[in-house]
Amino acid sequence: NGNGYSQEWVKEAKKRGLPNITSTVEALGYMASPSAEKLFEKYKVLSKQELHSRYEIYLEGYLKHANIEALCAVYMVKRLFIPAVMKYTDQLAQTISTLKSIGSPVSVQKDVLSKVSTHLEGASDKLATLEGTIKKAQALTESHVKAEAYRDKVLPAMNELRTDIDALESFLPSESWPVPIYAEMLFNL
Repeated sequence: NGNGYSQEWVKEAKKRGLPNITSTVEALGYMASPSAEKLFEKYKVLSKQELHSRYEIYLEGYLKHANIEALCAVYMVKRLFIPAVMKYTDQLAQTISTLKSIGSPVSVQKDVLSKVSTHLEGASDKLATLEGTIKKAQALTESHVKAEAYRDKVLPAMNELRTDIDALESFLPSESWPVPIYAEMLFNL
């Protein structure tokens, strides 16, 4: 009874001597632990070899999905989001130029262009970081070490990139955004 995600529960679990498993990689590590081996062998559920085989298969599945998700994020940012944002900034710049030529105020348009450009630059930098992080993780050979790299480096890099992409989504008109926005998926499908 309660919120198992709250800091209060983390403290309570520690007080009770309960583990606080925060990731799939960590949970899978318990599966291959000596105490799990003894438990499964004692009740003749799985032998040590069978248990470790399943551990490797589950770890491989985690790695496969994490890699696909990371590569998909790279693809979407490169092929969908950055081109759409660049097109929008070009339209804004043309609008600013046109308005200036007739003596109209352009402070709002300049402010939007500045904010969009700042997030675009941030997304570009974070995309490069993500690509480098993926490359380093893919080069690792030991499954558990590779899984930890995806958990600790690749997924956080994806989340960092997403902050700028989410911000850009809030600036671009819906007809300029290359994928359905959350509200469209929620209410229009």
